[in-house]
Amino acid sequence: MLPVAALRAFEAAARHGQISRAADELGVTHGAVSRQVSHLEDFIGAPLFEGARNRPRLTAEGRVFGFALTAAFDQIEDALRIIGRGDGSILDVACLSTFAMRWLIPRLHDFAARHPRYDVRLATDDRQSQVHVDARILVLPPDAELPKTCTRLFAEKLALVVTPSLASGSETDVLALPRLETRTRPDVWREWASLTGKGVGNASATTRIFDHYHMTIEAVLNNLGVAIAPWHLVAGDVAGGRLVAPFGAADSNYVYAVEVARPGAPKTRDFVNWLKEATQDLRE
Repeated sequence: MLPVAALRAFEAAARHGQISRAADELGVTHGAVSRQVSHLEDFIGAPLFEGARNRPRLTAEGRVFGFALTAAFDQIEDALRIIGRGDGSILDVACLSTFAMRWLIPRLHDFAARHPRYDVRLATDDRQSQVHVDARILVLPPDAELPKTCTRLFAEKLALVVTPSLASGSETDVLALPRLETRTRPDVWREWASLTGKGVGNASATTRIFDHYHMTIEAVLNNLGVAIAPWHLVAGDVAGGRLVAPFGAADSNYVYAVEVARPGAPKTRDFVNWLKEATQDLRE
């Protein structure tokens, strides 16, 4: 008797906070989601959204119900995956897109060679926290406690990187080059200055901002300027002579860790052990 379609429509709307985004996710119209939410409100006898029709917001009851539905749907998906996958040959992994592109994907051939029975699937979108995965690679801020479900991988280091052709001048010249920044980590230049005691160069220097780190690093490689980047993302380019890090690398106090859904499962155990071995050089 439960209105399952209405429950799914409301769960998506509550999670996104917008009817339109829920409609996009479900592949239906804005009006269809609105009708399903109204149907659900009639069914339970309580308002779930309030405010203007073009900018509705969750009621207190809506927030509680939305969280409960998300957890319930996640449990259903978990059960379906356990039942449907049998031998557990599919390994779902979530991580930041830049980490996937510049570190994980180039090394996955090694994992595949060692464990050919697993089909690794990556989730890197901005909804990864809502997607059930077997393993999730996390970045923990300074002083954060390592969750019991996590295994520590390595401590992040930050480095100023630039192409050799732009690094021929003095320290002042390098710091005066156009500064490349990343929207997902807007304070990284101040972080680096605090860690190293270096100034951040000419305040009037040109600044270019990119949405993700893989774009920022690509801009550095193409001589557009200088950037502060996590060392594990650029170490290969430095080793290959495509970039230089004239000031070395400094500990940022951020920690990378891997969280697993089922610690005892063979596939997650194999993946975590491989990750620990693959990141060994980053702990040295």
